[in-house]
Parts: sequence; C-alpha cells; structure tokens
Amino acid sequence: MGKQFESEYRAWLERHIGESRGERLRRIKDRHGFGEKSFLEHVWWPVVGNLDDLHPEYEFIDARGKYSYMDYGYIRDPGPTCIECDGFGTHARDTDRYTFMRGLDRQNEIVLGGWNILRFSVDKLKEDPVDCQSFIRRMMEEWYGQERPGLLEIPLYQREIVRLAARSVIPITVEMACDCLGKKEKFVRREIRELVEKRILAGVSGIKRICAYRLTKYGRQL
Repeated sequence: MGKQFESEYRAWLERHIGESRGERLRRIKDRHGFGEKSFLEHVWWPVVGNLDDLHPEYEFIDARGKYSYMDYGYIRDPGPTCIECDGFGTHARDTDRYTFMRGLDRQNEIVLGGWNILRFSVDKLKEDPVDCQSFIRRMMEEWYGQERPGLLEIPLYQREIVRLAARSVIPITVEMACDCLGKKEKFVRREIRELVEKRILAGVSGIKRICAYRLTKYGRQL
C-alpha cells in the first residue's frame, strides 16, 4: 500500500499544483504539511483507496464575499464535505479571542453554505488513526450512501447493531438495540452474542452479566 499511495499522492498533488493559482497555489506549496499528508495516508487511503474528488486547500467564498481555505474539499453528490486537520497550537493554544471568533464564524458560513464538516486533530491522526478511519467510513455510508464492504458479510440485524454502536457516544445496551431493531430482547441478545463471538463487539460493564457493549478495534475497521 505504501508505494501505491506515494505514487498516487505525488501525481495527485502535482495535478492540483498545476491547476492552482494565487493564494491557493501558495498554500498547497507552503501549508500542505505533515498533518494533511498523514490524514491521507493513514486515514483516508485505507478506507477509500483513492484520492478522487478530494481537493487540497479548497477555496471557499462565503455569503459576505470573504475567502477562506479548507484543508480538503470533498466534492461529489449529493453534497460537498469540508475536512480539516487541526494542530493544537494553531487552533487552540495560540488562538486569541478574535481568531477564535473568526474560526466559529467561518465554520458557520461553511455549514450554511450547504457543506458537511469533519474535523480531526493532528494528535488524534498520529495516536489513533483507526478511530479516525471509522469517521470516514461513517461519512461514506451516511452522507454518500456507500455500504461498508465488511458489513455486507454479516446478517442484516447484526449490521444495524454495528451501525448503532458506531453512532453512539456511549456503550450500547440490549435495550438500545431492541429500540433500534424493533425486536424482542431474546432475539437481540442472540444477535449481540454472535457479534461478540465474531469479535466485533466486546462487553464493557457488569460482573455476573454484561450490561453494555462497544465496538472492538476489529469492529471499527469493518
């Protein structure tokens, strides 16, 4: 994968440099750095497998006529997505009140312009790229209607339980899965048990009886 990515990446970057002018060209040359490439190599490429429809330093003009630049603009139907890779220093530690305010205004303008937004910290890209990949998989599934190949290999109801676990910010319970599937507890427990046996889910609470479940590392990669 490494050699193929490097070859595709160089060709992709050279193409965008050749197509760009002015401030966008300067930013691609000067600001397309470690975080941006790390995102492509360790998060985007393992999930998507190509760099199609992805534009670095994409120029955005808001309703007030002000220009800003996204780390990446993913331009395809049914709607575009802005992807940002934020370093802690430039986006948090070194930010003054005015810059902080402008950053929020910019994000609001992008959303009101009809864009989706995904943001990743550079630290997270380095420390947990697999979890970052899970967001890209969900993006492709929920915003672009692409089914995850790994999910197609498991039964329908188990697939929905995995989706529920991926969406939830807390470990899921049998009750949550029952509500999601509209099925009785006995059926849901059997489906969850099979997902645990497949190492897609793991129990996270309970001593005598497990009460909640989360996706395993393998489950997040499906």
